[in-house]
Amino acid sequence: MAPTQAMRVAGDGPRRRKHVPGQLIVRLKPSALRQIVAMSLQATTPRALMAAMPDEVRGPIDFLHDKLGLQSMKPLFVVDGGDAPARPQAMALAAVHRAMARSATAAPREALAGFQIVQVKDRKMDEGVLKRLRASRAVDLIEPVPNRWLSAAADPMKIRQWGLRAIRWFDRPRPGAGRVHVAVLDSGVDARHPDLAETIEEYRHDGNVARDFLGHGTHVSGTIAAVVNNSAGIAGVANCRLHCWKVFDDPKRPGDDENFNFEFYSKALAAALDSSIKVINLSIGGEDHSKAEATIFAELIDAGVVISTAMGNEFEDGNPKEYPAGYADTIGVGAVDESHRRASFSNTGKHIKLVAPGVNILSTVPRVKASFADHTSYDSWPGTSMATPHVTGAAALVYINRPKSRAAGLAVARRLIATATKLPAMRGRDFTQEYGAGLLDVAAALGRAKTGRKIGRKTGKKTAKARKGRK
Repeated sequence: MAPTQAMRVAGDGPRRRKHVPGQLIVRLKPSALRQIVAMSLQATTPRALMAAMPDEVRGPIDFLHDKLGLQSMKPLFVVDGGDAPARPQAMALAAVHRAMARSATAAPREALAGFQIVQVKDRKMDEGVLKRLRASRAVDLIEPVPNRWLSAAADPMKIRQWGLRAIRWFDRPRPGAGRVHVAVLDSGVDARHPDLAETIEEYRHDGNVARDFLGHGTHVSGTIAAVVNNSAGIAGVANCRLHCWKVFDDPKRPGDDENFNFEFYSKALAAALDSSIKVINLSIGGEDHSKAEATIFAELIDAGVVISTAMGNEFEDGNPKEYPAGYADTIGVGAVDESHRRASFSNTGKHIKLVAPGVNILSTVPRVKASFADHTSYDSWPGTSMATPHVTGAAALVYINRPKSRAAGLAVARRLIATATKLPAMRGRDFTQEYGAGLLDVAAALGRAKTGRKIGRKTGKKTAKARKGRK
């Protein structure tokens, strides 16, 4: 069944917003930041802070305040504490100053210092507004907050886990991954689901309730780490430890679509830098590139984190390049169906790395009815969101005995790509924009093979028999 007939895909219906309305990312230049920090040490009253604010900084702040209705400013990539709550009225200049100073002194890396997320009352900001703000000599970056959405569909079907067979999960013993920590940044998780409760190390849903209203994050988590051989439900790819972050706000009304929270998303990414987290699953996508997001991704890669990202489901809606899959050194994952053909909705492009099962994927969903699901506890969904956690789980298995480092993280990613199965539709090529390097092969990635196997007509009778045996 085509996604446009019955499935809920990201490209279905009205075109989604590229940006989050009423939000901007602002970054000051290092020289301006140093002045702000110095003033914080010297000034003892809010009035003194206001008087000492440099003109090149005061100018854009006044513009945000007077023309756009500045409501809040908070430091990005600062993980814990120190943030004043968002104010419904115009924000005081002293509070703006404190936010700027904290972004300079509390960022986990120098490359991440100075970034702010700004909320304004005026939700309509054209290029002229951005140009006016960029004119300040103190401003290094002004950009709209990129919107992101969940790259999944919901056409529930109770079927077996064909995806595990397709990636040869059963074909060799798998090492215990209980010491590998994986982050899932998504719609939340049903942390008491019987197939997930033992796997969850941490669940952060700051500012929102614990419930996964959409069900998407619970589905993704099950594919990665559902408990194996517990006489319940399904089996996850890896028995790793999950750190779940809810980066979509709770719906204001039943049936509302996802509402991306870039501020909390940035905190989750920053938290992974100096932690035990080795792999991040991002089953999300959006069409807008963000310099701020690209900066934190570069830092994560440098810290040794493997980032598994969904290519997106908009092939039949123009096949746009989506992010974060479009950022360098992430593992962009496309979806294939049971016949190992590209799923009709799966985006393509030069940035794709490999493909994984992404149609009729059976996994966990909340035990209370979620808006993306027609059933409770377990459901079968399509989407590149469903393909991506197969790769995330495989990365956890390969990363087990390697200390976290840039070299180790990149080596894990290269291993998954190099051992991918070459599919018939690739017509003998090592890479295509539809399939990347081929289909994820867990057995090969964990074995000694340097390159992936081939299946189909050109691999002869032996391969065909082996494939029949796995069925």
